[in-house]
Amino acid sequence: MIYVKKCTAILILLLLVVSWEIFAAMPRKGNILLANTEIEILGSYKIKHMLFPNEEWEFFIVVVPDYVSQGSLIHIAKDFYIKYPNTRARFFNDKKHIQQYIDRDRYVNDRTGRVREVEFPNSVWVQRHHLGNINNRSQSHNRKWMLEDRYGTNISLLP
Repeated sequence: MIYVKKCTAILILLLLVVSWEIFAAMPRKGNILLANTEIEILGSYKIKHMLFPNEEWEFFIVVVPDYVSQGSLIHIAKDFYIKYPNTRARFFNDKKHIQQYIDRDRYVNDRTGRVREVEFPNSVWVQRHHLGNINNRSQSHNRKWMLEDRYGTNISLLP
C-alpha cells in the first residue's frame, strides 16, 4: 500500500512538472526577438480544422515588420519553432484585417452553426500581408511541421 501511494505521488509530481513545461513553453502576448528581428505576438485563437475535426488547433498570431523577406521569415519561423516546438502560428506583416481573418477562419471551420458568418478579408490584403503559417497539416510530408504559405504549400521544413 505504501508503494502504491509513493508511486501515485511520484506520478502526480511528474504530471505537474510536464504540465508546467508545456505551459511555460507557450508563446506569450507581446514583443519578442526572433532571428534578430523584433516581432509581436498578438495572442491566439483555437479552431477544430475541417480537415482534422478530431483535433483542436491553437494558432498564435505573429506580426513581423513589413520589410521581412521570405528568407528572413524562414529564419524567424525556425527560431519560433525552436523556442515553441509543435506550436502553430500565422505570420502577418499588417494588423489591419487580422481580426476579420481570425473571425472568418473560425466561421469556415465551425461545425456547430454557432459562429457568426464573416466575410473573408480583401484578397489583395491577404496576399500582401498573410505571409505564412507554421503547421503540420501536410499529408504529402507526413504531417511534418513546416513553414507553409497561406495555401498549405511547403516553404521550409522545420527542425
